Amino acid sequence: MRNWMNRKTGTALAAASVLALVIGLTGCDGNSGATTRGRSGEQTGEVRQFELITRSDTLNIGDGVTFEGFTFNGTMPGPQMIVNEGDTVEITVINEDSVTHGLSIHAANTQTSDHVGNIAPGETKTLTFTADYPGVYMYHCAPGGHGIMAHTMGGQFGMMVVEPQQKYRMEEELGREPDVKVYIVQHEVYADGRDFFDGKALYVMFNGETFRYVREPIQARPDDYVRFYYLNVGPNLTSTFHAVGGIWDDIYYGGNPENLMHGTQSVVTGPTDSWVIDWIVPDEGPFTLVSHAFGTQAIKGAVGVLDSREDNPRVATYNSEGRDTPPIEDPKRFVSPFGLGDENLDLPHRFREGDRMYIQMVGNSYWPKRAEVPVGSTVTWVNEDVFDMLEGELTGKHDVVVVRSDGNESFRSELLDHAETFSTTFTEPGEYEYICSIHPYMRGKITVVDDI
Repeated sequence: MRNWMNRKTGTALAAASVLALVIGLTGCDGNSGATTRGRSGEQTGEVRQFELITRSDTLNIGDGVTFEGFTFNGTMPGPQMIVNEGDTVEITVINEDSVTHGLSIHAANTQTSDHVGNIAPGETKTLTFTADYPGVYMYHCAPGGHGIMAHTMGGQFGMMVVEPQQKYRMEEELGREPDVKVYIVQHEVYADGRDFFDGKALYVMFNGETFRYVREPIQARPDDYVRFYYLNVGPNLTSTFHAVGGIWDDIYYGGNPENLMHGTQSVVTGPTDSWVIDWIVPDEGPFTLVSHAFGTQAIKGAVGVLDSREDNPRVATYNSEGRDTPPIEDPKRFVSPFGLGDENLDLPHRFREGDRMYIQMVGNSYWPKRAEVPVGSTVTWVNEDVFDMLEGELTGKHDVVVVRSDGNESFRSELLDHAETFSTTFTEPGEYEYICSIHPYMRGKITVVDDI
């Protein structure tokens, strides 16, 4: 047996096709409560039941910043779900929102959109499946089509762990479970759909908050056996999870015990990629946990600390779901990727006479969201969302509906497919707020002035 505990003396360990995509994105209605079976065709183990409630929410994401988006059960990430390999898993999705939602559960080795896709407001659907493969899996909202991408960007995702029947190697050799288990979901927040398209994250965080585990470090002791369940849900960026001052002992791609590697400085993790990392804490002192993509991720919030001290109290488990805390009444910043956030974030774009005045519809948002134009200006909206198939929440089609302060419509455009445009001339000064009628959380504002 290897001497796992001799860390201070230097002992170390050895080192979809287009058709499938379209089917997966349709989110078509199916038989609520349908049961599916895995590759063995058998259901074994216990029955594990979970309930996910879809909502529109405003959340705290750290340092006095609030975020307006979508959630499961009021948190981002949503509830952490843990089952055992061979268990029968039953997930019920309840839509308490005013827009359509759904569920994609990556731990289910079966078609899911027929059963829990395209869930209308007020509707409930259930999926039952067998957890065939062990590992660390993402789940996310999947109404279908274009809505899958938009709702994932909007905050609806979480972690499911399927614990293996076969023990991980270090656990087998030590004869005990880890002293500390840390479940980490890395994810991104975007100011608007244009930045989402371009992969320019505003914040990158672990478990729902920027620098969450810098403010509240993970507690451990030297020579503790620590296991990380690490999942990058993206939705865009590839991370490199690293402990400053440490080398990962055993790592398992996807969290599957058959996918074992040893002795790496980091784990490279694209969106939906995951790892189980077994590590013996080598010494006292703080160990910084970081995505080593410094400029695009760490500096934007993807940093934590594991504090290792001989007299530390141990916290056995750090879960991945975000915290359910009341929104801040007077936040330093309000982020709304689809709607109107703070003006210091969604800066008004000032068009002048003679400018080409274009506003994009992109990532279920208008961009720029705020614009100032002179009286007599002709403004053109262009739909840059490409997935213009399907209907309703499932489509990337958009329109422009201007609503006056009295609640009545001022004008409405036709529904625009990808690359189609709509233009109108503003002849009266004033403020014109507008929405997309089929994605009503999309909000923009035009201010028409006598002189710019």
